[in-house]
Amino acid sequence: MGSTFTGINIIGYDNHTRKYASVWIDSMSTGIYYFEGTTGADGKTITQESSYDDPLRGPMVWRSVMRIVDDCTLKYESYLIPEGEKEEKAMEMTVRRK
Repeated sequence: MGSTFTGINIIGYDNHTRKYASVWIDSMSTGIYYFEGTTGADGKTITQESSYDDPLRGPMVWRSVMRIVDDCTLKYESYLIPEGEKEEKAMEMTVRRK
């Protein structure tokens, strides 16, 4: 949309709940999103969900999938699931260590 996009994702493992927890903030919204989820059997995929109320579309689930490709590469995908509708892919990005 012609403007710079920046975002920060802070993720960690909660020993008490035995789940991954993260927060996401970015320059295109005013919300702070809290995610919770688990790792896959491969130990390299973390899937998390956040429920929130989208100001335009109403209640929604945001599902994120982070895959560890190698020691220097992460692949991140996010999906939106509006209440009563089909899941839609919202974003995909690859992050590489400098």
